[in-house]
Amino acid sequence: MQSATIERAGMIPGQGLRVACFANQFGDRQGHGLARYARELLEALRSAGGPEIIPVAGWSGLEPEALAARQQETGLQLTGLGRRGTSLLWTFLGRPSLEACLDAPVDVVHAVSLGYPVATKKPLVVTIHDLGPLIRPDYFRNTRPWVMQRSLDQAVRQADVIACVSQYTADTVREYAGPGVEARLRVVLEGVSEAFFTPADPALLHRFALPPGVPFILSAGAASPRKNLAGLLRAMTVLGSSIPHHLVLAGGAGWDSGEIAQALAAPALRNRVHRLGYVSDPELRALYQAADLYVHPSLFEGFGLPVLEAMASGTPVVASDRTSLPEVAGQAGCLCDAADPEALAAAILRVCGSEDLRGRMAAQGRRRARQFSWSSCARAMAGIYSDAVS
Repeated sequence: MQSATIERAGMIPGQGLRVACFANQFGDRQGHGLARYARELLEALRSAGGPEIIPVAGWSGLEPEALAARQQETGLQLTGLGRRGTSLLWTFLGRPSLEACLDAPVDVVHAVSLGYPVATKKPLVVTIHDLGPLIRPDYFRNTRPWVMQRSLDQAVRQADVIACVSQYTADTVREYAGPGVEARLRVVLEGVSEAFFTPADPALLHRFALPPGVPFILSAGAASPRKNLAGLLRAMTVLGSSIPHHLVLAGGAGWDSGEIAQALAAPALRNRVHRLGYVSDPELRALYQAADLYVHPSLFEGFGLPVLEAMASGTPVVASDRTSLPEVAGQAGCLCDAADPEALAAAILRVCGSEDLRGRMAAQGRRRARQFSWSSCARAMAGIYSDAVS
């Protein structure tokens, strides 16, 4: 399998190409996860000065004024065919073609995620972030396994190039799609925004009313089973009063509320867990930089961008040793079996209990995060667009 993560010397590939990048997040409120990937990739591709990028979404959840501003700012085009249900019909029927819905011709279509419509007669690039609904359907409520399988089958039939965000994802695509896909697989690692390397405004933390002078551990992610927040809470219960740290949870409500509520009821956690809900990017940066430790206990990831964001912020990281996380954290993170509360607690205690270790991990983490940039990701994708039309 070829890798497109190495920058090529000289001119940016894809000069003169017009590429339609399809992601519904372009037309919606900007959040984390896939929305961040789509936004960062778009900005990096445009900054690279290679192919001309036309952001496309099926629909928009923005108010008319906000949508008009987004369209003026980015050149966003809407197809009107991307809502749930309509999106599936469009994808599976294969018509109308995406390019028929646009204002001007394009040379390449890039579906920024596997579940997006890929009806096109143009060279097609599909990015696959993970195959979670196939591998662990119990972790994914919004996508049925048969939908994911059919989307994968269609991508394998139609895509000229399949870009995977990690080696782990590429390996699972090969496993589920068969050896015939090998020649079209590329690994294009995600990047981390330069903003996370720069000092944040600590005043942004005031609205959270965290206890002054109390050190805290941060974890970010929606409350879904794969994020394993209940497991982290159990690990904190194991730790009890052995560390003075509180736990700060940032992220949406998710759908794992029952198990989390049960874990939160432990007496050892009373008044020591702070659930902030959704936070903005500037607030997230401030939280990373103020935390003594970032813990990413997820049991399933296609990449794991928060690990790099925390490292870029100079914060030590304890992370799960599953799926893509070892290749993202490398030797700079403390990896453990996060499914075992005792093992997770031991890793947290090891890092929180040693200021010297935290200092070394912070320095190693920043060096590690520097190896991942959106400019490298964009350059690799520009090369893929060029390959797709050749």
